[in-house]
Amino acid sequence: MSIQKNNYIKPPEFGELIMIADGVLWTRFRIPAQLDHINIYLIKDNDGWFVIDTGPESDDNRELWKTLLQNLPDKAKITGILVTHSHPDHIGLAGWLQTYCAVPLYISEKEMLQAKNEQNHRNAKDYDDLRRFYQQMDVSIDDMKGVKEGWSFLDLLYGPLPTDVIIVKSGDTIKIGGESWSLWSGSGHSIEHLCLQNASGDILISGDQIIAHITPYVGISYMSQEADPLSGWLYSLNNMLEWISTKALVLPSHNKPFFDGSKRVREVIAHHQISLEKLLSSLTQWRTINGLSTVLGWEKKRGFARCLALEETFAHITYLVNTGKVVCDDSDSLGVLRYHLA
Repeated sequence: MSIQKNNYIKPPEFGELIMIADGVLWTRFRIPAQLDHINIYLIKDNDGWFVIDTGPESDDNRELWKTLLQNLPDKAKITGILVTHSHPDHIGLAGWLQTYCAVPLYISEKEMLQAKNEQNHRNAKDYDDLRRFYQQMDVSIDDMKGVKEGWSFLDLLYGPLPTDVIIVKSGDTIKIGGESWSLWSGSGHSIEHLCLQNASGDILISGDQIIAHITPYVGISYMSQEADPLSGWLYSLNNMLEWISTKALVLPSHNKPFFDGSKRVREVIAHHQISLEKLLSSLTQWRTINGLSTVLGWEKKRGFARCLALEETFAHITYLVNTGKVVCDDSDSLGVLRYHLA
């Protein structure tokens, strides 16, 4: 195990343990995608280590966990798990790891509900409405092929869900190693995404809520619980500014840890405002979501990335409709939605 200096941070290898801060270990697990990793953090507890997130389902990642557990400092054990949200890179191995380590698992109520809903769809192969949902966006045949491939790909990243969970919510605190960690939750990227910050304000584990160099996905998906996720996202980010410690080292789920989380939050808010302004300036004529995605610079996206781009465009234009700045025409016989300035 190595100890990192915060002024020069080298990411750990997959399954390698690095002491990123006092009492906090950092490792990485594999994601079979362009964004090839998820950061996993372990917090020193009274008699072991408390885990934040688990990585996606795969034989490789299960083996990484087994090796890591054998190499914990002082041959300690895992004492608990917290899942920040229900996306597969975070919850994919949660059921397996909880059973393997026989420990409690914490998650928010709406994220657990989302995970169960998606599991039911996977088990039933119930995607009959998939074509109709994406038809609203005026998808091409190639886009639809990418959509189906994307859902099939995601299905493989989920293992069994945890069956015995402790529900937590924003405002709760968890005692880990004698220190209180406060919980905060927001929506937009997912329905009730948890972050946690220690009482001293030195460490903030942000999940996907704040990431350096990446603007997290905010879209309306086939199984989304949120009708207007961008509204929830912008509200959550502004609310988060009141909660973040100004001195905290931010430990995100992707890319490297960084300082000044408030600055990054403001950058993300500004990014979305620019996207909204681009859409408004293009709506002097009727346009579809497919066409509007090119306004946001996503015309070259292919496969599952194209699917995500369409869903994000859908979220942005829905936000503008709900603010009254844009109107939606849903009279098309094929179900394609069209938009124009109000």
